Amino acid sequence: MNPIFLICAVEFEARPLLARIERPEVITIGRRSAWRGRISGREVVVLPGGMGKTNAAQALTAALEHSDAAGVLGFGVAGAYPASGLLPGAVALATEENYGDEGVETPAGWISCEGIGIPLLDQEDSRLFNRFPVDAVALRAAARMLPHAVTGPFVTVSTCSGTTDRGAVLTRRYSAICETMEGAAFAHVARLYDVPYLEVRGISNLVEDRDLSQWKLADAARAACDAAETILAGWDAGDGSPVLPLSLPGRNQADAVRPDTAGSTSNQRSHIADQCPDRH
Repeated sequence: MNPIFLICAVEFEARPLLARIERPEVITIGRRSAWRGRISGREVVVLPGGMGKTNAAQALTAALEHSDAAGVLGFGVAGAYPASGLLPGAVALATEENYGDEGVETPAGWISCEGIGIPLLDQEDSRLFNRFPVDAVALRAAARMLPHAVTGPFVTVSTCSGTTDRGAVLTRRYSAICETMEGAAFAHVARLYDVPYLEVRGISNLVEDRDLSQWKLADAARAACDAAETILAGWDAGDGSPVLPLSLPGRNQADAVRPDTAGSTSNQRSHIADQCPDRH
């Protein structure tokens, strides 16, 4: 059985999950340490790939070159935009990831990659610009298993938003609920390799004028790992069929579940200070 790759930025985010691996084996992928074993009965590889888009893309590319995968689950902590209703310790599920920095600033305003006319990924069946949807079937299943999670678009940035004003700009631009530093790169590489992708995050802080005293990194990492384990535990429906049929042929990754269809209306609308103090 092919493993599910669980990928995050830094080991801090993965520690609660690493403690739950049965018979863990330390392996090397792309010159990085990873842990292989079983969680909730599923074969998994947990890979802290490093902070930022470049590390994320390199790590997941190396992983998918290393072995076939049943799916990729991105996890870790994130900063939530206040309009999402998310609070520290809450869980967010991505309907899509968006590259927040790729594009061009002009006197008339920001222009996306689509506005420029250059796709970030050009395949026979689709051209993707800033927006990379997650796997629709997996998202619907995960939203059922995590009824209290808020579901919506995520944004991936290189410079995290440390002001309320910057967060408001990205909220409006993408109708986003939270921001990360790696998610769009994870989604991009998974799509390139035709491997279904899902992303879950625990909220460490609100995106507002920076105040580290309000951050709850440990709570966020634990929430993300708990949510990831819940998704893994629900993978097998008991009759041998997967609850999350990530490897089924004919799925439509481009058919993202939008915030108004992934869960209840009340749950819609909406990284690591000890290792990188200026992460958000």
